[in-house]
Amino acid sequence: MKLKNDEEKAFDLELSKIIKARRSELNLTQEYISLHSGVTRITIGKWERGEKTPISFDLYNVLKILYKDPSEFWATLHQQFEANASPIRKAADKKKYQTYVEQTRKKK
Repeated sequence: MKLKNDEEKAFDLELSKIIKARRSELNLTQEYISLHSGVTRITIGKWERGEKTPISFDLYNVLKILYKDPSEFWATLHQQFEANASPIRKAADKKKYQTYVEQTRKKK
């Protein structure tokens, strides 16, 4: 199993926050979502805790229940993820640069 990097973890965290917040906003239970989407309640709980990344088809089925227009979900996810991923990307770029400098010095 592939280990997730910080950016992937941040994505899962934002995804989990949005799904849980939207479900709560609509006053729907995980059980209700499960019964109407075909995704188990346990899986939905793992998504909401950021423990598991949804597969596309399951996410699609859940989004049909949570949103009239799933593009609203993607817009929200994009906005929140990009805001949180920017510092992660900058730190990763800085680390890559430092590694490059160290490797260049060793070659001399």
